Parts: sequence; structure tokens; C-alpha cells
Amino acid sequence: MQRPHTRAAILGLGIVCSLAAAVGTASAQTVEFRANTIGNKDSIAYAGLERFKELVESRSDGDIRLRLFDSGALGDQVSGIESMQSGTLAIATVETPITEVDPLLGVTALPYIFRDREHVAAVLNGPVGDLFERRLADEGLRVLGFMEGGFRQITNNTRPINVPEDLEGIKMRTPDSALRVKIFNHYGANASPLPFTELYSALQTGVFDGQENPVIWAKSSRFYEVQDYLSITNHLYTVTYLLMSEEKFQELSETQQLLVQQAGAEAAGHTTEVGRRADSEIIGFLEEQGMEINEADSEAFASASRPLWDEWAAEQDNPDLARGLIHVISTAGTPAE
Repeated sequence: MQRPHTRAAILGLGIVCSLAAAVGTASAQTVEFRANTIGNKDSIAYAGLERFKELVESRSDGDIRLRLFDSGALGDQVSGIESMQSGTLAIATVETPITEVDPLLGVTALPYIFRDREHVAAVLNGPVGDLFERRLADEGLRVLGFMEGGFRQITNNTRPINVPEDLEGIKMRTPDSALRVKIFNHYGANASPLPFTELYSALQTGVFDGQENPVIWAKSSRFYEVQDYLSITNHLYTVTYLLMSEEKFQELSETQQLLVQQAGAEAAGHTTEVGRRADSEIIGFLEEQGMEINEADSEAFASASRPLWDEWAAEQDNPDLARGLIHVISTAGTPAE
């Protein structure tokens, strides 16, 4: 016969072992997350999500699985943000509408604030990127990576665009961004927003004369069928935020959290290379399709754009912070004098 304390010890050990087994089983259960992007399967954002999925699933030995949804199958970017904040969507890519969460992040959408991809990397991989991450974390959004959105170019059916004055009177479609509308009206265009899903038909029927997007969209959305001119302006670099619901992120173990963050950073780096290759390859393709291509006078555009920086800063809740941020970003990576 076992003594009472011995039986108690054995019973206690059994309970501990049962709990350990239960915890082990729970930790080994597969977690499935949904990831949404408005980009189609030919987009840079989707290429980034594919790499992210590959890295996460392989490194977690399948314990974390991702289901990818393209072309906004789970909603537009604003609804995606709201769904992540409420915990009903795990992951999404977000571009311009990030300013719905924090208007200060609109600083990256100022024209000609970025010189090239190296400049972008110097900014987002430094203190500015850290600031953005902290501000979004306060809103329930975990930044997993800053993905390539691409430098934006202008296509239209009226004439080649060499200087801002060439945009005079051209009906330009923009995303639903007050700043973007202001930019092109400032250049002299007649700009107004339109959902991307309606853009092809609007160009085809002449509702709009032109649009501005990274060149990958001119190919994947077949704009070359309804646009005659492509002008390389590089007027704006689109930052694509790879975001995760903070609520969903906290459901992961510390090891899984680190894994997901590392995969996000690597996927973001992959998109930069995809974008770099796409610029050269797709421009050649568009030329073969009959588009007339020209290099715009970037200095003339940059000079015309500078007053917009001051206007934007003055409109922010903290103008001094906004001006300081503009200065830090615009001078990052330049040699000290």
C-alpha cells in the first residue's frame, strides 16, 4: 500500500505530465492565418506574400500556415486595416491608406522625397522606420516589413510628359488620396480619384486621359492597350507596409513571433529586387507593345514639388515634427558637408 503522501506525489506528477502533454500538443497545432493584398498575382505585393508564406511555413515546419488572397478578395485596404485592428484578419499589405491610421506616415508620399531605392532603404531601415513601427504598434498593427511599392510613373493618351507644364489640362486619375490629387492639380492636371478596379475602363472610354502607377501595373493591368505614352518621372515611391494584427501576433509563441518577423524582413528585401528587375524588364515590354517612352526632367518636377512639402507639414497636428521628419528623410544617406 502506498503511503498517502506518496500517492499524492504520484497523482501530482501525473497531473503535471498531463498538463505538459496538453501544452505540447497545443503548441504543435497548426495555426492558419489569412493574408490579403489588393495586388493581383502579378503584383510585387503578391510576390512578397508568396515569399513570406514560403519562409514562414518552411521554418515553422508547417505549424504556421498562410492562405493568400489577391485582388482585394477580403476587402480593400481600409477595411483590411480595420479587420486587423479588430483581430478578424491576420495579415495584409497596405499602401497609401496607411494615412487613415496615422496621417504623419503620409510623409513618404511627398513627391521626390526619395531619390532612389538606396535612399528608401537608408530611411526605412533606420530611426524613421523605427518611429513608424512604434506609431503603428500603438494602433494595434505590427509592422513585419516595408515592402517595395515601386516608383510611380505617368501614362497618358495626350502627349509625352517632360516637365510639369505638360500635364496642363490632362484628366489624371489618382488613388483616393487628397495629397495625390493636390500634387497633380499643382502640376496643372485635372486630377480626381477613382477606384483602381474601374481604371482600365475609364482610360478606355476617355473618362481619364492618364494615370500614375509603378510600371508593373501598366503590364499586369494591360494599360498599354489603352495608353500611348509612358513618361518616367519617378515622382513618388510607394511604401507597402506588410502588417499583422497585433492581437494575432500575440497568439504566437516568442519563437514563432521572431520567425514571423524575420520572414517579413526577408520577404520585404525580396520585393525590392523584384521591383528593380521589373522596372527594366517591363519598360522594354511596354515599348514592344507600342508605347512611346520618355525620360522626364526630374529636376524640373522636383523643384515644382518642393512647396508641397511645406504645405503638407503645415497641415499636420504637429507641424514642427512633420518638418523635422521631412528634413531627416530628405537628407538621409547624403554625405556630411
